[in-house]
Amino acid sequence: MLKKFLRKNLKFILIGTTLLAFFYAFSFFSVRGGGLARFDFDMTVIIQAKIPLRADPYLSLLSLVGSFEVMAALLALFFILKRKIQGIAVVGIFCLMHVVELVGKAFLDHPPTPFMFHRYALNFLFPTGYVQPGGSYPSGHAMRAAFLTVLFIFFINKRTKLSQNTKLFSYLAILTIYFAMAVSRISLGEHWTSDVIGGSLLGAAFSFLSLMFI
Repeated sequence: MLKKFLRKNLKFILIGTTLLAFFYAFSFFSVRGGGLARFDFDMTVIIQAKIPLRADPYLSLLSLVGSFEVMAALLALFFILKRKIQGIAVVGIFCLMHVVELVGKAFLDHPPTPFMFHRYALNFLFPTGYVQPGGSYPSGHAMRAAFLTVLFIFFINKRTKLSQNTKLFSYLAILTIYFAMAVSRISLGEHWTSDVIGGSLLGAAFSFLSLMFI
């Protein structure tokens, strides 16, 4: 039974573990010790100069949407509506992913962005927004966005009744939301670019591994 399960899901295991390997390699060879400090600083300056201040309230709202509370509720609701019991395993992997995120922030020496870059424009945060375990790597928002991006694209691809044009439009819409979420992390001064890259790799890795249970 186990051998059949592993053989059936080999591609998801290979992709997920490969992305995890890239995440750990990027974390320890590029991020640890501040090797990307100059790159991170320059990218923040460039992106904040390109995105006007009037966009900050909208990107801040997107930041709230990307919080753990909203994303976890969205994921649970998605599987409830689809009536898939396997969703319990996927939600479990989603939560386990956050343990890896917190370990990275607690033990990897990667200081957060200084106050001068902060542009969050709303007076509201969910409770997890006040959790500051130490460093800023990896970005939880980018991680969650990448997780749901892979998951939703997978389900859309499996829908045989959808036309090719509808699928392409859906892919574009999902990727646009992910990209906006990733850029908002930097433009709002919440994270460095390396945080977003690491979070995206981690989220995509766990998402592909979760596909084994669907």
